[in-house]
Amino acid sequence: MTAPEEDLEEAGPNSCSPPSPTIDTIESTAAAENQQPSTKEKIKKKMDLLGNTYFSCFLLIVAGCCLAVQAGANATLNKYGGRSFAATISFATGLLAVLIFFVIDVTALGTPLPSSKLTTAPAYAWVGGICGAYYVIVNVLTVPRLGAATVLSVFVCSQVIFASIIDHFALLGVPQRDYTVWRILASFGLVGCVVVIAKF
Repeated sequence: MTAPEEDLEEAGPNSCSPPSPTIDTIESTAAAENQQPSTKEKIKKKMDLLGNTYFSCFLLIVAGCCLAVQAGANATLNKYGGRSFAATISFATGLLAVLIFFVIDVTALGTPLPSSKLTTAPAYAWVGGICGAYYVIVNVLTVPRLGAATVLSVFVCSQVIFASIIDHFALLGVPQRDYTVWRILASFGLVGCVVVIAKF
């Protein structure tokens, strides 16, 4: 028997197998796995962007653009299917989008489902959908006659002025903010914008 063969026999059959992991190695691997954020944590981290003022303003700008698109889309659908059909489809597709958001919010983001506390909500908390329906119906009725720009400028002007009144008197559960002179001047400026857009 040659020298290399004798060395192999002395080493035994387990000499080529990798060393078994130690307890420290297993614990460090488990700790590293636990430190990796889950999918839910990643989504929550992204949702923290809402605390950023600039990002929130960006979302609001996109929402404002969506209102203009909605006005044109509803007016077009009105031509092809009628105004009641256009309003119904607008809310039906909106309901579908909100349901998708609800599922994602509850499952992925971990938002708890409504509890018995919901029964103590004030009556005005339930009229948001009615106000939204009124907005869509009026939108469908007026955009074909007045145009999207005029309709939305009137909407925005009335929204800002009435929202300032709500802030001033702390209505509907919102924090109180004074209707200052600067806000009043800005409101008059909005009225002037509506007049210019409507006439020209």
